Amino acid sequence: MFTYLKPNLVTVNYQKHFRFDGQIYPSVTTILSATKPQEAQQALKRWRKRIGEKQAQQIVANACRRGISIHSAIKNFLLEQELPEEIESNEYWQSIKPVLKQVERVHLIESAVYNSKQKYAGIFDCLGEWEGQLCLFDWKTASKPKRLEWIADYCLQVTAYIAAINNLYEVKIAQGIVAVALSDRPAQIFHLDADYLLHYWEQFLERLKLWEELQQVKEIRDT
Repeated sequence: MFTYLKPNLVTVNYQKHFRFDGQIYPSVTTILSATKPQEAQQALKRWRKRIGEKQAQQIVANACRRGISIHSAIKNFLLEQELPEEIESNEYWQSIKPVLKQVERVHLIESAVYNSKQKYAGIFDCLGEWEGQLCLFDWKTASKPKRLEWIADYCLQVTAYIAAINNLYEVKIAQGIVAVALSDRPAQIFHLDADYLLHYWEQFLERLKLWEELQQVKEIRDT
């Protein structure tokens, strides 16, 4: 039913896009980054100013390396491939591993997907099954526990991917999971049911509309 799609990345105005069937689509992360609410942008600026730009860059770089390492281990685990020996001593791995054991079946891992109707694309972490039903999984790491209201963009990302998969494969995925690995406790599981997905889908469509308006403004300025 599901087919792995290799990402065909292209850069447009220094932003990540994908090419499918001759069409170019902005990535979900590009859309969300460009339309981040003003208060979130200001909070990020205050954080960088408070701790210093050098330290902020180091924290971001460390988080990126941590995420890449854990994602690689998760992929190998779900594909039943050999894991690096050192991963067992990784506290983030120990945090997320019990969640992975509950994934009942894996259909696609790190596959691209696009929505030809709403015109966007991206790469999702895992399409599998949870409690006997199709589920879209998103794996994250964090230095401290999260609250649902803090991870709105993660939820929007998952929702956008689910809508794209539903449109592309003509299925009905009605749940998503954001699992956040932590260094000192079991991973947090944020379960997005059908009601949550509807809520976040409406928000994503608003962000997508704003993105399109920003592109129109930019085109006018460039002419």
